[in-house]
Parts: sequence; structure tokens; C-alpha cells
Amino acid sequence: MRYSKQHKAAIRQQIVDMAALRFRSEGIAAVGIANLMADLGLTHGGFYWHFKDKEELVGQVCLQAMQHMDEQWQQQREQAAPGLQRLQVAQHYLSILHRDFPDTGCIAAALAGELSRQGRQARQAFTVGLNQQLATLAVASQQDEAAGAAALSAEAQLCLMVGAVLLSRSVTDPELSNRLLSQAESLVGKHAETGHPDSGSQQSP
Repeated sequence: MRYSKQHKAAIRQQIVDMAALRFRSEGIAAVGIANLMADLGLTHGGFYWHFKDKEELVGQVCLQAMQHMDEQWQQQREQAAPGLQRLQVAQHYLSILHRDFPDTGCIAAALAGELSRQGRQARQAFTVGLNQQLATLAVASQQDEAAGAAALSAEAQLCLMVGAVLLSRSVTDPELSNRLLSQAESLVGKHAETGHPDSGSQQSP
């Protein structure tokens, strides 16, 4: 039976979506192609109708997941008060909800350590997604500074947010975990204090 292009595209997207969920919750190395396809009721061989190999799948997962996160950040920017775009993004990202549900959250916080050991194709896809996110944060930084907030680079904020979430998920002390998130948010908030003294309060997305 020959399937339509639409059907093939839909199956490919199902594979990406399932892989994104399982990679984030279990790790890339722990997820085999055979059991991934079995989860979808598909054959192992059918995978190769859609992807050359696992590395291509990893790259596609990274790209789509990071684009989705970037879209969320753009929405947060649009909803923010003048001078508070970076803080709005940080509050959304540094939430307890995001920390506690890594399987649907940021791919960088979940998989950056493993991605550093992947092949060039997967890391290149991750780099494209990361640059897209940095561009969104750079716009937020420019807009905030135009509204009188202090400077904070896109690179600094991204490192701060991803590192805080990664560490908060790794410790066994709940109080320390919460403190890592709140301190990271507070640091972003200090760069938004000009004209907005109450900007550092914790919010959920």
C-alpha cells in the first residue's frame, strides 16, 4: 500500500513527538529505535522510511523542541510590561512546574550533557535552535534597556536559566532546589528594577 505525503508526514511527526518525550524523560542513549517504534505500534524497519538514523531523529527533536520553547518565550515577551520582558521569560522558565515536568520542558536543560557527546548533525541542529532562542532573548534585552532596565545579555540569561533548572532537578534537597530557581529569577529581576521595584516576585507560567 502506498501512503500519501500527508500520512507519511503525520507518522514522521508522531515519531518525533514520542522521541522528544522519551529522550527528555529517559535520556537519548536509553531509548532504542525498536522500542520507540513499538510504542507507536510501528515496525523497527519503518523508522528508516522517515529518518536516515537515530542522529537525524535527535537533531529533529532538538530543533522542534527548541522552536516550541522559543515560541513560548516570544509569547511571554508580548505579554510583559515595559522593561520586564526578560523577567517574564525567566519567571516562566524558572517555575516549579517546569522543574518538575522535564519530559515536556526545555530540551537544553534535559539533554545538553548528552548532546555534547552526539554527532555533528545533532549538535548542529541544537546550535540552530539555541541561536534562535538567543535572538529572542536579545530582542527582550534591547526592549528592556530601551525602557530603562539595566543590561543583561541574552547569553548570560540563557546560561543562568538553563543552569538553574538543571541543578534544581539534580539535588535531593527541596529547599535548595527551590532556592536555586528563586535566586536565578532574582538575579534577572535585579536587572529590571529600574522603575519597577516590585518586579522580582515569583510567578508560575
